Amino acid sequence: MKPEELVTGFVELLRVRGLRVPLSSARDFFQALEMVGIGDPACVREMARATLVKSHQDDELFNRVFDEYFFGEGVQEVAPRQVTVGFDSQEAPEGEQGIDDEVERVVRYSAAERLRKVDLRSLEPAQRREAFDLIDRFRFAPPLRRSYRLVKSHKPQRLDLAQTLRLAIGTDGEPVRRRFRSKGWRCRRLLFLVDISGSMHAYAEGLLHFAWASQRALGDVAVFTLGTRLNNITRALGANDPDRAMARVSAVVEDYAGGTRLGESLAMFNTEHGGRALARGAIVVVFSDGWDRGDPQVMEEAMARLCRLAKTILWVNPLAAAADYAPLARGMATALPYIDALLPGESVRSFEHLAKVICSEGVPTVVRATHHND
Repeated sequence: MKPEELVTGFVELLRVRGLRVPLSSARDFFQALEMVGIGDPACVREMARATLVKSHQDDELFNRVFDEYFFGEGVQEVAPRQVTVGFDSQEAPEGEQGIDDEVERVVRYSAAERLRKVDLRSLEPAQRREAFDLIDRFRFAPPLRRSYRLVKSHKPQRLDLAQTLRLAIGTDGEPVRRRFRSKGWRCRRLLFLVDISGSMHAYAEGLLHFAWASQRALGDVAVFTLGTRLNNITRALGANDPDRAMARVSAVVEDYAGGTRLGESLAMFNTEHGGRALARGAIVVVFSDGWDRGDPQVMEEAMARLCRLAKTILWVNPLAAAADYAPLARGMATALPYIDALLPGESVRSFEHLAKVICSEGVPTVVRATHHND
């Protein structure tokens, strides 16, 4: 395995297990491996700990993931379940009759694969728990945007005068070796606005797990709930454990599964948070079925302002998974001209698709706004 593949895989597994690892730390770890090599496992462990772990509280998690990745210790493999299916003599396939009155076959299937496709609303509590575990293990590649900060570059765009003059000292003042700088990249902010009204309570927890997983992987993520009031749950979702994060969210949100004032909540967000910094240039994910009993004019003005601030608006609607779905709800119809894409959000597979859209910054062809300020 090449060093870059080793670093990438290890860092991804750390992020999946809940450790926040910025890109700069991963780069430092890679540079350290290039200098020292990977021959001594103890040395690799200490280099990884020095560059990737920022708190002593994460030492135990780091050691566990390191042993799992490099030595295969503690890997939990889920064995496929076995189901015995019996055929009576009349239903058994031709050619298998005549030996016994009953024919038994062992069928293997992947429970995880089945859970990916099933509507979250139809799952039993234990199955919902397994589906949320799948969402918690999502991997995210950060959506990037240009930064104003200059970094070293091989492209001759902007001369690094200080570094070039420093190198010229060794060549009698002649700038033989020139150095350049260019704008770097940074992670684009991700903003979730989650409708937690009664019509969405069967799905809202799924997107909250999705938001938790993205926050652990990307860092620059803000999350608000929309109900009869606006709640900022960004800090509550910051716990390392998803169950503890959901418990903290439950303690903060008092209007879960209550009424809905979608337009007024969006307008309140724009007034108190959106115009300041959170929505400016961000990828905004609105998770709602679009039911709104408020004034449509308030909803339209709120969406128009959010559209001017955000880079991309993705509207995730569980009802959109139906083949015959039409955006007839008043809030959905009002918001439709201001969004970049309408995506389904009823299953784990839909959330996987949402993750791909976010990470690629691409927009599928379900719906495309005609007057967005992109």
